[in-house]
Amino acid sequence: MSGAQGEKTVVTLEDGVELTLDTETVLAEGLHTGDPVDAQLRARLVEAGTRWGIRQAALRLLAHRARTRRELEGRLRRKDFPGRLVRPVLDDFEERGWIDDAAFARSWIQDRLRLRPRGRRALLAELRKKGVDAGTAEAALDEAFRDPEVSDRDIALELARGWLRKQPAAVGTALLRGGFEEDAEAARRRFMGYMARRGISGGTARTALDRLREERG
Repeated sequence: MSGAQGEKTVVTLEDGVELTLDTETVLAEGLHTGDPVDAQLRARLVEAGTRWGIRQAALRLLAHRARTRRELEGRLRRKDFPGRLVRPVLDDFEERGWIDDAAFARSWIQDRLRLRPRGRRALLAELRKKGVDAGTAEAALDEAFRDPEVSDRDIALELARGWLRKQPAAVGTALLRGGFEEDAEAARRRFMGYMARRGISGGTARTALDRLREERG
């Protein structure tokens, strides 16, 4: 066994295999330099080394940004860590509050509403894709949309204004003019498609379009 490094200890087995373990495991096993390692002890040490690797990989991922449990588990499994060892590590992280899907959902919604507004339907779909369960996602959305300044109608109007600013003048003119001419129909389809992709219902999108027309007089 070679030297301790903070919370970890590098253990070198007789065949030259090096394992990085948490020092707690080394102490619990009563390991000392030169101790023989039988097959059962070796298996326990190899498993402990894998758990250490899982823990460190998970911490690196979380240092980059917050993640849901399912997202984190998926990333770890893609690194070929076995699920039976990944799950207990993530259980420990949840107990410590290092993984918190409810907090993740609240933060995700706040960032989206501030930086890239989306309707409630789109936000729910994004959270579900990230691995947040439906109940947790809905609760976070309920909390966010209780704010009187947050509503699908207001988000739709903000999105509609932003979309219109980016369009060529001819498209904006055709959309605001309305009617059934080919250019107006094409502009309306583009507008409605854009709004739908951002989680805005057809009725709410049409209300936003009416507001745009009122604003432009």
